Amino acid sequence: MGNVNIADSYHISFNTYLIEPLEHGDKLYSRVYDKSGEIIVSRKPIYIIRKSCVLMGTNYKTARTVSKRFFGNEKHKLPIIISHDYGMPCVFFPLLSPASPSNVWVGLHAITNIRRIKDSTEITLKDGRELILNFNYTSFCSQYVSASMLHKFGTNQRLILKNDLTL
Repeated sequence: MGNVNIADSYHISFNTYLIEPLEHGDKLYSRVYDKSGEIIVSRKPIYIIRKSCVLMGTNYKTARTVSKRFFGNEKHKLPIIISHDYGMPCVFFPLLSPASPSNVWVGLHAITNIRRIKDSTEITLKDGRELILNFNYTSFCSQYVSASMLHKFGTNQRLILKNDLTL
């Protein structure tokens, strides 16, 4: 990878926009798009997801369980809530099976536009960057809608908790 700085760890926040796998030789890294630009991390995307959940006081299995409880057992490629920041859920959704080495994780909060480009999908990030993803537009939109529904659910759950505390 030449003179690129490679980070050993990375933790997801609302500053994180997208995490995609990056193969280099026989090793799988992550390319993270965030508020500061791009960062290469010497870990797989799923590792970053799992460790970020733990850092935020939960774990990946619990995040998936919450999502399954909302969507039902038949839903695959579940979006997850990684954390709540000031009552807002930080939702990321996978484009493929989370177990797939080709899977990309997208932050719901980071997307301002979605467009079909031939057989791919172009997304505009909130900082204006445009990325073309080699994923079916209809499938991407379906995942985006599921993530939006989970975000709404998470927001409502936080409001219920807040109201219970003020009674």
